[in-house]
Amino acid sequence: MKKQILSLSLIAAGTLLATTSAMAQYTIQVGGANVDPNSSASTAVGPLTPLGAISLSVKPQSTIFFSVARELNDKWDLQLSLGLPPAHDVALKVTNAAALPASVAAQDGVIISKVTQIAPALFANYKFGEAGNALRPFVGLGVNYTKFDPAETTPANDAINGGPTRIKLSDSWGLAWQAGVNYQLDKKWSISGTYTTADVKTTVTTNTLGIERKIDVTFHPAVLILAVGYSF
Repeated sequence: MKKQILSLSLIAAGTLLATTSAMAQYTIQVGGANVDPNSSASTAVGPLTPLGAISLSVKPQSTIFFSVARELNDKWDLQLSLGLPPAHDVALKVTNAAALPASVAAQDGVIISKVTQIAPALFANYKFGEAGNALRPFVGLGVNYTKFDPAETTPANDAINGGPTRIKLSDSWGLAWQAGVNYQLDKKWSISGTYTTADVKTTVTTNTLGIERKIDVTFHPAVLILAVGYSF
């Protein structure tokens, strides 16, 4: 039910963004984003896997950001934030070396996979100050959907798991929020800086010759965005 409600919200918001109006102002933004996943992962569970012995960490990555916003009035706008899907390196984290073979324990910190995430977010933004002000701080609350492509494994990961390994991650819905400041250069052009985060949870499932292992991962990403906007 929760997914259905959020899906309907996104559809309704998309319809609103697409609606033409002579009074509505739209702003397209393009810029750069640095995504620090701030991941927290459980230890791996599954057959032939020592309990509490291994986990993982997800590394930061930069990407291209873009968004489209529709002004609702002087104080509020609706913004759909997107970006080129970043591909994050995933490193092995050894949490109990004594429980592992020395050859596996020695792989602590090695890159075991690369995962690509597609994470659109829809925000309702409140802008402080007056419409004519050049500098306007804003805050936004919204919903995030994160879809993970099947992760690429590395030879190191295959060796650690004991054979060719397939990796998949479950999708996630969660709340998102942001805060930033927009500076209007003229009637058309602006620049902005934004901090964005969201609640993201996924289950990583690996399959090595039919043996499945699972790790639960929670993200509270810190996304720093610098963008140029064009209004019309």
